[in-house]
Amino acid sequence: MTDEKRLIVEHLDFAYGGKNILDDIGMTLTTGEVVALVGPNGAGKSTLMRCMLGMLKPRSGSVRILGQDVRTLSARRRAQLVAYVPQASAPAFPMSVFDVCLLGRSPHFSTHATPRDHAIVEATLGRLALRDFAFRLLSELSGGERQRVMLARALIQQTDFLILDEPTSALDIRNQLETLRLIAELARERHMTAFVAIHDLSLAARFSDRVVLLKEGRVAGIGDWRSTLTPAAIREVYGVDAQVAMQDGVPFFVPHEIEPRNPGTAH
Repeated sequence: MTDEKRLIVEHLDFAYGGKNILDDIGMTLTTGEVVALVGPNGAGKSTLMRCMLGMLKPRSGSVRILGQDVRTLSARRRAQLVAYVPQASAPAFPMSVFDVCLLGRSPHFSTHATPRDHAIVEATLGRLALRDFAFRLLSELSGGERQRVMLARALIQQTDFLILDEPTSALDIRNQLETLRLIAELARERHMTAFVAIHDLSLAARFSDRVVLLKEGRVAGIGDWRSTLTPAAIREVYGVDAQVAMQDGVPFFVPHEIEPRNPGTAH
């Protein structure tokens, strides 16, 4: 597969005020896969995503999408290729759910939405069980409901790449499962790549094709969950002893012992 079918991160370094945040990050995302990004708080996951989106300028290295450096692409062109759902819940502004989602089509039309754009919004709201919310104001919804709306808007962009920063953080257990299952289904149906930051290792293993394990701004492992999320790796990265088990073919991780922090280590 050529560069034109991939998103490639090469030797990416990033620093805030002289403090190194990302160090020599390298990976390739390919068509039709779900890649989970896992690691402790402060490992650099959100910073990496913003670099991949061209929102932050790396100190060195590059991010290429469709063979071009992402920072050379116009904002409109990036929005046609990559959809993004940030970690923070969407602001509760007084706009209808339908109109918020229709904004996801704006990179694809010049002056006004077409009947096809409206049909895409309606179909996506139906698939995410949001049709009953279509004409409610975003400000009337709970944080979890708004998060689902933001995911819908990103899917409505119909991009080749989807970058999601903790998309299940405000969702209940059922909606976590339904959301990640839908992302996995759409990745295969649309030949779309989903890059998902997530804290729950069990969900990461269950729904992803590959896992990127990040520790202190460096890639500590990359591959399928069996080779990446080993007890030794979890202990090294998280400082936690964990049991890895299977139940009816579903992997799950149970932490059972915490290593004491070094004196002076931030909590």
